Amino acid sequence: MKSTKAANRYAQSLLDLAKENGELDRVKDDMMLVRDTVAASKDLALMLTSPIIKSEVKKKVIESIFSSSVTNLSMMFLHLLADKGRERMLEDIADAFINLYRYEKGIINAEVVSAVPMSAEWKADLAAAFAKTGKSIEFTESVDPSLLGGLRVKVGDQLIDATLRRKLNELKQEISN
Repeated sequence: MKSTKAANRYAQSLLDLAKENGELDRVKDDMMLVRDTVAASKDLALMLTSPIIKSEVKKKVIESIFSSSVTNLSMMFLHLLADKGRERMLEDIADAFINLYRYEKGIINAEVVSAVPMSAEWKADLAAAFAKTGKSIEFTESVDPSLLGGLRVKVGDQLIDATLRRKLNELKQEISN
């Protein structure tokens, strides 16, 4: 998701309001639900970005989807976005909020790709390694059998490639030189 200045401003406002009301964790869960719902439904995403559909209609759709699942604070925020004509930015704002929440809580998001599913022991070892930095970690985990073995961990713009495939490629390069 691209992050715009406007999305960040709305997300920061929601974060400040959620902290003030003591609902930060619940609003984060709401924004994850909103982001995932919009990302999972092309029809919903198209409807939110359509200039043809009026804001009132979009507001009713948003309310029918989320009113029973999110807090009152989050619902009021979604209404505000629709009233301001910012519903097309809903996914970006939710994503920006989640990033701000993680920063606020000192949570690092790591994308881990492994050749086989990670065991609980692997996850605990990786979390312990990150705990030394004073931050907690959230894993986004995927499996890529072509790695042959090992892990590839991406944290922010840093990539740690400890895969067997990379090591074999390095060995191949050394032999060819």
